[in-house]
Amino acid sequence: MSLDTTADKNRTENTLNDRRFWIALIALVVILGGVWIVFSQTLRNAGVARGNPITLEPAPVAGHPAPDFELKTLEGDTLRLSDLQGKPVIVNFWATWCAPCRAEFPDFQRTFVDNADNLIIVGVNNTAADQESLIGDFVQEMGATFPIVLDETGDTVEAYRILGLPTTIFIDRDGIVNEVFTGPINQAYIESKLPEL
Repeated sequence: MSLDTTADKNRTENTLNDRRFWIALIALVVILGGVWIVFSQTLRNAGVARGNPITLEPAPVAGHPAPDFELKTLEGDTLRLSDLQGKPVIVNFWATWCAPCRAEFPDFQRTFVDNADNLIIVGVNNTAADQESLIGDFVQEMGATFPIVLDETGDTVEAYRILGLPTTIFIDRDGIVNEVFTGPINQAYIESKLPEL
């Protein structure tokens, strides 16, 4: 046997060994990834089981219970978020000076009317950064009939870590945050989210 043939045979074996190594490594990564997905889903389902108390702290993050709030309505009544559990809830943070808020208000109103039997929409005015005297006229001009509440202290805006207006929080019927959406939104997107809630 010549040296060239031995060298070729060694190179072929090394190449096969390299391929086997990489195939085994890729298979291991895929298996570990699958195990992690199943494990994390099991943990999530254990913590967010429907109808059971949730062990996660309230936070404006998908998968966590929505932070509760109790705010005054324009009519002077009190609205508490936790009292709305059992139906999907959309909480929209807005202000009268916010042009994108003005643009999306008609879509919220149409969605509210079209889904009145199975959806609650709550408009939270960032009253701490708005002029309270303008709110009633704004709501009337927009023809909004869904509940509007006033965050006069800014505590609710802070609890939901609102960084820009408008911001919309989608909350499922169990009080769990499904999504936090910052920016203007339209009726088609809102209604596309309803099956998830």
